[in-house]
Amino acid sequence: MLQRLLIALCLLGLYTGSVTAQNKRPNVIIVLTDDQGSIDMNCYGATDLYTPNMDALAESGVQFNQFYVAAPVCSPSRASMLTGQNPHKAGLPGNASSQEGHEGMPAEKITIAEIMKEEGYKTAHIGKWHIGYTPETMPLGQGFDYSFGHMGGCIDNYSHFFYWNGPNRHDLWENGQEVWHDGAYFGDLMAEKADRYIKEHKDQPFFMYYAINMPHYPLQPKGKWRDYYQHLEMPRRDYAAFVSTIDEYIGQLISTLEEEGIRDNTIVILQSDHGHSNETRTFGGGGNAGPYRGSKFSLFEGGIRVPAIISYPDKIKPGQQRQQMAFNIDWLPTVADYCDISSLPDAIEGLSLRKVIEKNSASEHEQFIWKSGGSWAIRKGDWKLLGYPQDNSGKGTLNPDEDFLFLSNIKTDHSEMKNLASQYPQKVKELTADYLQWAFASPDDIPQKRATIHHKAVGKQIELLTSPHAKYKANGASTLIDGKTGSHFYNDGAWLGYEKSDAELVIDFGESIVLNEIKLNAMHNPEAWIFLPQELEVSWSNDNKTFSAPIKKRVAEPKQKNNYSQQQIVIQQEDVHARYLRITVKNIGVCPDWHKGKGHPSWLFIDEVIIN
Repeated sequence: MLQRLLIALCLLGLYTGSVTAQNKRPNVIIVLTDDQGSIDMNCYGATDLYTPNMDALAESGVQFNQFYVAAPVCSPSRASMLTGQNPHKAGLPGNASSQEGHEGMPAEKITIAEIMKEEGYKTAHIGKWHIGYTPETMPLGQGFDYSFGHMGGCIDNYSHFFYWNGPNRHDLWENGQEVWHDGAYFGDLMAEKADRYIKEHKDQPFFMYYAINMPHYPLQPKGKWRDYYQHLEMPRRDYAAFVSTIDEYIGQLISTLEEEGIRDNTIVILQSDHGHSNETRTFGGGGNAGPYRGSKFSLFEGGIRVPAIISYPDKIKPGQQRQQMAFNIDWLPTVADYCDISSLPDAIEGLSLRKVIEKNSASEHEQFIWKSGGSWAIRKGDWKLLGYPQDNSGKGTLNPDEDFLFLSNIKTDHSEMKNLASQYPQKVKELTADYLQWAFASPDDIPQKRATIHHKAVGKQIELLTSPHAKYKANGASTLIDGKTGSHFYNDGAWLGYEKSDAELVIDFGESIVLNEIKLNAMHNPEAWIFLPQELEVSWSNDNKTFSAPIKKRVAEPKQKNNYSQQQIVIQQEDVHARYLRITVKNIGVCPDWHKGKGHPSWLFIDEVIIN
């Protein structure tokens, strides 16, 4: 009798365990790659890459062919995905600082990790973070039980040092504590931590945010992949090798899930954080947007349309593709839907894609709005309007006097190479009005033609006493007195940029003139760490040796500190007779305390100096 009872209890235990396993909510892994181009997988059209594991993942589920991120740059894209909100609502419209002690996304914002944790999930972050560098804004403060990776924007994959803004500093952390793995390849460390986490948590539902820091610079792929692509030219060679390095890690991840018997009950999501980079640090390129215009930092398709895949063998049929418009803010409610989480914060703007995935229903979104730096865009149906577009992909040119509003129809021309704004003025008007209804839009965002200004300094001699930054010399000193205002962009060739230093210049009118008004155009763009000057100072002379006592004008901060604006700073004076005018524009020096980059060098950008 005792033996029979024991056997019955064992069978009951096995049955109960089987039921528990069948009813266990799915595990969730979001794999985020970094700076991966719009078509840089074979399944998305790349013909020179080897990506069998990414392709197999797409074949096992649903591949989205019109998937967008909410920002074309790292931090805001990540913040939007983790919160299900646009970056402005998430409180991080631009890149977070890569220096310890600086906040990023506000700690009170609720992340998918916090939601999953509240529902009994174990939560892990592995890889890149880059949305906050204080205890409250690092992973353990944002809902993750476990964290391993770097907090800044990028690291050397062997020393784990952040190099790009000195001084060099080590950036590798585990559970909020600095750790050292000198010489170990960071990708291998990530893969090892991910494998271990899966094995240790296979018997309980877990959520893993696996933020692979590749193919972001520095381009340091595994040697075997560099050899594999030795026939390609740089920078495509090392970029391609980096993509195949990622693919190898994804294959390892899937193999671990299969070995542990939990693959079918695990949702795996894969996407890039935005388009590929053309920055100098990545040798000017390497990635591929295929037919799309734009790249990282741009709101053209190549900057925001990314590869995106979801695979869940238990619930999602394999081998499917979707053409509907979808967004990274949709993953949070989609995951919640599949995990039977019904209560979500009201602030979430994303929408569950479950019907699109399972029933191929219409897109959940009719309209979406982006705002990044000085640019903005609105997509409504098939129409897309960009305000102050920028494009560093080299696929075309933009005329600042004609293309400041750029209209395209994505269905008929997803290349966005032809501006339809002049052909469809009513559509421009409609989309502009829709944009202005958005909570984070401003009337100042609406482009205006560059003004031509006639004043007494146009065409005169000008000397810069302090040099602008090498990247922002514009067209030389003469751009300050060419009679044209700059556009919305600090890098359009019409603005002089100074990092931390003041701008000092002398204008020679050639003869003594009467002047009584000095105006200066300055930019305020906190997302790019650009601020209005602290002070404008002018003095005058007839011999370029002895100058008058300076007149000073303090500059007030804009009422809406974080919004983009241009401001004309004016000094008026009784009539002065002078040949030379000396102007000093004082940089505030460092980002103010209210800014996420507080303490870092601030930028000063100036354009036309208008003398009357």
